[in-house]
Amino acid sequence: MVGQTGGVAKLLPADFDLHSLEHSERRVCQSFLEGLDDTWLVVPHVPIVVNNADCEIDVVLVSPTQGVIVVEVKGGAITIEKGKWFTNGHPLKRPPTEQITKAKHALVQRMRSSHVKLDQLFVQHAVALPDVGSVPGEGLGPDAPAEIVFSKTELAFPEVAVGKLLRDHGPIPPNRLAQFLCALRPDIELDGTEGRVLQWARKQLDEETRLHLANVAGLDKNRRVMVNGGAGTGKTMLALRWARQALARKERTLAVCFNKPIAGMLQHLLAGTPAMVSTFHDATLHLLEPHGFRVGEAPTPEYWRDSFTDALAFHAERIGTPFDTIVVDEGQDFYPHWFEALERLLDPNGARRLLVVADPAQAIYVKPWQAPADMVELPLVYNLRNCLAIARLVEKLGGPAPLPSAPYGEAVHHLYAGGQKEVRKRVRDVVERLTTDYGVPFSQIAVLTTRTDTRDALLDGQPDGCPLVRWEQRSEDAVLCETVQRTKGIERTAIVLVDMSGDPDRTLLYVGASRAVASLTLVGPPGLAHAAGVAPGARAMGAG
Repeated sequence: MVGQTGGVAKLLPADFDLHSLEHSERRVCQSFLEGLDDTWLVVPHVPIVVNNADCEIDVVLVSPTQGVIVVEVKGGAITIEKGKWFTNGHPLKRPPTEQITKAKHALVQRMRSSHVKLDQLFVQHAVALPDVGSVPGEGLGPDAPAEIVFSKTELAFPEVAVGKLLRDHGPIPPNRLAQFLCALRPDIELDGTEGRVLQWARKQLDEETRLHLANVAGLDKNRRVMVNGGAGTGKTMLALRWARQALARKERTLAVCFNKPIAGMLQHLLAGTPAMVSTFHDATLHLLEPHGFRVGEAPTPEYWRDSFTDALAFHAERIGTPFDTIVVDEGQDFYPHWFEALERLLDPNGARRLLVVADPAQAIYVKPWQAPADMVELPLVYNLRNCLAIARLVEKLGGPAPLPSAPYGEAVHHLYAGGQKEVRKRVRDVVERLTTDYGVPFSQIAVLTTRTDTRDALLDGQPDGCPLVRWEQRSEDAVLCETVQRTKGIERTAIVLVDMSGDPDRTLLYVGASRAVASLTLVGPPGLAHAAGVAPGARAMGAG
C-alpha cells in the first residue's frame, strides 16, 4: 500500500487497501499520498448520506494547519457541452461539482450533529480529473473555477494545487482533529501523532537549515571568515559545523561565545571531542589561572571588559599559541580587543583560522559593534528557525526575511496583563493550553522577560501547575523562566514573552521573539502589542 511504503502524507485508515478503489480513484490517492507533506491525512471512500441516498466522498484531505478538501474523482476523457458533463462520450447524471458540493454540505451537517467544531477547520471542495492534461485558466464553467479542478498537471504537484484552495492558519489542537476524523470515519484508529504540527514544524525547519547551510559550511577553507545573519538564520549550527570540520582536520580548536547557556549547549553538542568549548571569560580564565590570575572581588562591567584581555597580553609568552582554529558564536557580543586577544592565541605555523558568526542587530552589550577587519564576509538571508507567523513579526522588528517554504505555525497572540498577578495567570493559561492541547512538553516552553525584576517576581510567585525555573535548574519537569538577555542563542518550540514596561525595547523584543520556533505569545500592556505590530488582547473581565 502506498501509504505504508514511502508516501509522505498519511493514509487513514492505516490498513485501507487502495487496490479496492476504482483505478482513477487509486491514482488520485497515490498522487496525494506522495505529493503532500506529512501533516496531511488522506482518507479515501467516506460514506455520506445525500438527499436520502447513500453516497460516498471519493477522497477527503485533512490538514491541521490548512483545512479540509473533499474531492470527487472523475476518470476518463471529460468534455462539457452546453453545461452538461460527459466522460468518454457518455453523459453524467449530475455534474461532479454538484455531487461534491452536496456531499460537502452533508459532511458539514454530520460534524454539527456530532458536536465537532469547524471554526478554523475550513471545508472546501474540489474535482479531480486524472485523465485530463490541463484546465483552461477560466476553469470549466461558473461552478468549476480553475482552482477547484485538479487535472493531471495539478495532481503532479498537489502541494501547489491545495495551496490555491486553502490558506495557512494556526494549528487545530490534536484532540479537535481527532474528533473530526472519528466523525468522518468511525473505523479510523489514531496513533496519537496526528495533528502534532508544532513538533512537526520544528523538524521541518531543522531540515531546511541543514539544506541551506550545506554550501556555506565550506567557507572555512578561508583563514578569516565572518558570516552575518539575523536571528534564526542558522549561525550556531554553522559554528558547530565549522568546529567539527576543524576537528576532523586535526586542528586544535576553540569554540567560544559570550553567555553560559549557549556555551552549555555547544559543550553538549561537542562532547567527546578535544575542542575547548566555553564562554570568552571562562576560556581565558582557564588559560590564565595556571599563571596566577584570579577574578577580583566585586568585578565591575569595565573589569569584565578589559582585565581578561590585559592579563592575556601580560602572560602572552607563557600562554603561547595553543589553537589552530577559533570559532566565535554570537560575535556581536564581543569587543574589538577581545577578537585581537583571541587572534594572538592562534599558532602562526598552523591554520590560523578565525571564524565568526554574528548578528549586529542583536548587539545588546556592545554598541556600536565593530567586526574584525579584513574578514571574508557573507550574509545569511533567510530565517530558518521561526515558523512563518513568527518570522513575519521578527522581520518587522529588524530580523531576516522569512523562509518562503516555512510552515505557518501558530498565529502570534497578545494577552493583556496590567500587573504581576495577571502575568502569572496569563503564563499559567498559556502553558496549560500548550501542554494540554498540543502536547508540548515543559522543557520545550520558555517564559522570557525583558527585565530581571519581572523574572524574579514570576519565580517567587509560581503560577499554579506551572513550575518555573532558572537556566541552571532546567529539567523536563519545569518551564524555563529567564531574561531575554540570558537566553540569546537558544530556541524553544514555544515562547511566552513578557514585557511590562509599556515602552518595550525593540531590540529585546527582536531577540526574545526570535527564540520561538512554532508558538509565540506576548504578555503585557497594550504597548507591547503595538511595538510588535499585533492586535492587542482584551483586558480580562474583572481584572484589577
